[in-house]
Amino acid sequence: MKSINRLAYTISKGNKPNASDMEALNDIIDYVNKEKERELNNNRLFAKLYVNVFKNDLIRNNGDYKATVASLKSTCRIDLNEQLNSLVIEANAIALQNDMKAFEDDISKFEYPKHDEAGMKNRLKEVIGNLIEDYSSLS
Repeated sequence: MKSINRLAYTISKGNKPNASDMEALNDIIDYVNKEKERELNNNRLFAKLYVNVFKNDLIRNNGDYKATVASLKSTCRIDLNEQLNSLVIEANAIALQNDMKAFEDDISKFEYPKHDEAGMKNRLKEVIGNLIEDYSSLS
């Protein structure tokens, strides 16, 4: 931001660029290049995940690549927030099943837990973010 302000000041005053302006321009160029690299890295991560999901889906569909492509296309159309909500519901269902296992002998003692869906959603977002960061550092 400091570099942008420096260049904006020089341009708005009609001043001749000096060494500080060149340094500011180089800082901006470095920032843009780092952002491009980060975006490219994220695209590579997405491609790796997509290929892995494609492979697993292809195996599940016994080599029927048309069904696999159709399945992946429909998945890509789903809203990300909708996917996250679905993940929260699945995670809560798994937690409920695990809680109920302790009461298999006498289910009447089981009390239905109150799940914090917003908390679960935030925890899952954090886990996914950490996985992306960890994977980014490996690639």
